[in-house]
Amino acid sequence: MCQRVIANTPKFLLFDLQAAKQTEHLLFCADYVLVWPRTTSCSLFLGATVHKLSPGQLVLLTPFSPHRFEFQPADKNNIAEECDVLHFRLNALGQTFIDSIQFSDIKLMLENARGGSIFDISPGSSVHTYLNAVNNSYEFSQVLNLLGLLEALSRQSYSSLSDCNFDIVNSQRIEDKVRIALKYIADNLAEPLSVATVANQIHMADSTFSRFFHANLGITFKQYLIEQRVRQAARYLVTTDWSIAHIGTEVGFSSLSNFNAKFKSVIRVTPREYRASHLNKHHYVATHRSVVGQLQNQLA
Repeated sequence: MCQRVIANTPKFLLFDLQAAKQTEHLLFCADYVLVWPRTTSCSLFLGATVHKLSPGQLVLLTPFSPHRFEFQPADKNNIAEECDVLHFRLNALGQTFIDSIQFSDIKLMLENARGGSIFDISPGSSVHTYLNAVNNSYEFSQVLNLLGLLEALSRQSYSSLSDCNFDIVNSQRIEDKVRIALKYIADNLAEPLSVATVANQIHMADSTFSRFFHANLGITFKQYLIEQRVRQAARYLVTTDWSIAHIGTEVGFSSLSNFNAKFKSVIRVTPREYRASHLNKHHYVATHRSVVGQLQNQLA
């Protein structure tokens, strides 16, 4: 793999480049996925079918396509270099853009990829050039690069990996379950939430829910809950005059020390430091506006 930025977290808005990982269970992620094998050691399990992948191939999977990867044990030390996986989502582009005539060829290609599509990519092709340029930097050129990649792919011929179009109704049910779980968490941050509590809302066993949550959110339930509580606490620190201890209780932390530790692990500063820095910014803005207003009145 060329030296590119690889994500430290699967949480993203538009796209994310990752190294493929071998798993025992099928994944049902909510993203489109482009699979780019670098060696012949990668096998893709798609539903009930198995596909041995080779360099020069590119596989497109649609959201909630059940899949997993398996690697031959020949080179365990370089398993991260054997296959790149590019996750991407369309919702950040906006529905108006997705429905535009300019996006129509890409949209048709994505709709036809249910069951998986496989492309043959030559080393000198524009698709290959776009793929080599992908990284997880925040430059706007990377957004253009992704769109260029999808447009180039929409002009390529491809074949289907499977005759089975995965159950779209079931996919919608999965999305609904994710939405219900996230809303329940958001509405009950102050409560002592557990895997069992949330799993019960969507009628799942605890262990099944844990795998389901991680597969669809790319983060464990525990870490997601901590991050949501910290983010809500950050809002309260800036928008209320509540004490730090009260805010910690209000977002579900059992003690002030636990709140301080978890807040700093996510935000990198303590709640007190976070509040002070934001209050100072607000004071500067208010003072600046007051001075500007006085000068304007004097010059009027």
